Amino acid sequence: MLLRALFLVTALAFGWAESAFAQGHLSVRGQEIVDPSGKPILLRGYNWGRFGKAEEQDGRDNAAQGANAVRIPLRWWGFYKSKGVDSRNDASTATAGISPENLKILDDTVRWASEAHLWIILFVDSNCGQNGTQNENPGYCDPAHKYPNGHNFWTDPDARARFIQVWRFVANRYKNTPYLGLFEPLPEPANVPSITPQQIQDFYGEVMSNLRQVAPGIPFLVGGRKYHPDVIEQAYNPAWKDVVYTGNLFFHPKGADSGLESVRSRLAMLTSFRSRHNAPVFVQQVGVRAGDDDPSKSRVKAVLNLLVDNRVGFTYWEYRGSSNETEYGVLFKKKGGKHEWEADQGAMSAISSTFKREK
Repeated sequence: MLLRALFLVTALAFGWAESAFAQGHLSVRGQEIVDPSGKPILLRGYNWGRFGKAEEQDGRDNAAQGANAVRIPLRWWGFYKSKGVDSRNDASTATAGISPENLKILDDTVRWASEAHLWIILFVDSNCGQNGTQNENPGYCDPAHKYPNGHNFWTDPDARARFIQVWRFVANRYKNTPYLGLFEPLPEPANVPSITPQQIQDFYGEVMSNLRQVAPGIPFLVGGRKYHPDVIEQAYNPAWKDVVYTGNLFFHPKGADSGLESVRSRLAMLTSFRSRHNAPVFVQQVGVRAGDDDPSKSRVKAVLNLLVDNRVGFTYWEYRGSSNETEYGVLFKKKGGKHEWEADQGAMSAISSTFKREK
């Protein structure tokens, strides 16, 4: 009764209905992700990838388009170019080193998704922690120039420990959130040649072990180096029974790794892995640049229908995009325009049709 009362206080604070008590968690069963009733579920939705850009109606709008999932970030310790995105604030000890302002943004974003009954894939990202040299600004991660190989979670045990404490705080804060689906420990890890696949796997193991202590029953989403499908095997651990495996699946119009056949080939790496290990796979980032598609959005349709045909869930990159309407995204704020979000209606319609497909 005490736990129920505590959860009710949380639910009322976030505006959740008491019916959420029976809602339950996702879980892993063989090659499937299953819902709280034990029925296999194909998760499909958007990335709300730009921290602080989501708006209150986005959850309702995504659900109306047929989505049942959303991927939400907390950006911690990294050079993200836009001011206020990096949430790291070591002085904020009460919130485990997360800026209270950014935590409020995350609270709101999670609540909007939960109220819309979207299964939330929550990830904590750290560009510095991944390798310490991303975005061509290693000085941001290592202003004192103490780490010639990058200031990251592998070269600085203290930074790694701080990150785990951030995750424990986040997991504990949201573990009873209705429609909290998956925890994603660190996206696209370790683009550092000196870091081995075993070190990446050990890192995942350490984070997940800590989170199981504070938020038991929440499955995880992990992938290999940089989330390339051809290295998904490097992330596999047969001892992990609560893990979904992932890889990126962007459409590339040029180069050796281009065209729809390349998408099929990379998707086959994921589905082959799924069959080999009897483990579920999910594509947390898939997308086609608007400037690389045609007016009918045939490439968006082709890529996403391939995923549905193969019963692979996905979150599309991304819902609210950049200021460049030729880039990834469905909603854009054009430079020099009215500074209002404008929708790529063709892309939205194409994506929505794949959300609603039965499979």
